[in-house]
Amino acid sequence: MTTQQHLFPGRFDGKVLLLSGSAAAQEGELMGFGGATAWRFLREGGAAVVLTDVQDGPGEKSAKSMRDAGFTAEFAHHDVTDESHWETIITGALEKHGRLDYLVNIAGTQDTMAIEETPVETWQQVMDVTNRGMFLGVKHGARAMRRSGGGSIVNLASMAARWSSPYGAAYAASRAGMTHFTRGAAIQYAKDNIRVNSVLPGWTKSPFTKWIFTDEKLSKYRTDRVPLGRWGEPEEIASAILFLLSDDASYVTGSELLIDGGVTAGFYPPVGD
Repeated sequence: MTTQQHLFPGRFDGKVLLLSGSAAAQEGELMGFGGATAWRFLREGGAAVVLTDVQDGPGEKSAKSMRDAGFTAEFAHHDVTDESHWETIITGALEKHGRLDYLVNIAGTQDTMAIEETPVETWQQVMDVTNRGMFLGVKHGARAMRRSGGGSIVNLASMAARWSSPYGAAYAASRAGMTHFTRGAAIQYAKDNIRVNSVLPGWTKSPFTKWIFTDEKLSKYRTDRVPLGRWGEPEEIASAILFLLSDDASYVTGSELLIDGGVTAGFYPPVGD
């Protein structure tokens, strides 16, 4: 599957999308969820994308590649935990493009330790990037969307919001927090015609998980636990994000869209295998 497949031309005509944590968006290289989403959004008629991240080099390169392909794209350095960054970026998008229709909160970080080994600073960093960043994005993104008559927000959580492991308690807790915040935001902003949903990816090949899927043992351990028998691809997550952003999901808000190949559906392989 590639970003060129399964397109809906014109689905996002005239719309503007902002994606945090989306520097990895260079075609021909391993892309993140934001990159795969941005390319399809533009190919389906999107007027402009704003990519943001703390990784300036890859982000600038990605935005340039989109402009070279004939699209409107820009990159902004963005610490999602800094409210002033959100204010500056969203104000800039409104001044340049006249509107903001969609926001995808992707920025996140991981912890790989057991609870008693996790420093308080690591716990706080995970919570700040994931939960504080999402809160600030929704707070300022929704204000901008009101000016356009409504919009759609997607928060990228994880199947870890429902299913945990012997490590990464901070990560799992922060992702669960994203889903509950999403429900609250969906209720608060429904009157403004702003929908808010979450996507819960399973094990998917991306820069975020490269350290796992390139390790044969770590990768196989996970693949063996996926009923569909493989890792997901960024484009498959992008398809879900774009569905929730679009009018195809016009009656969907406060939802959790789980995309994990069946991992959290039950015990697999079956007990006794």
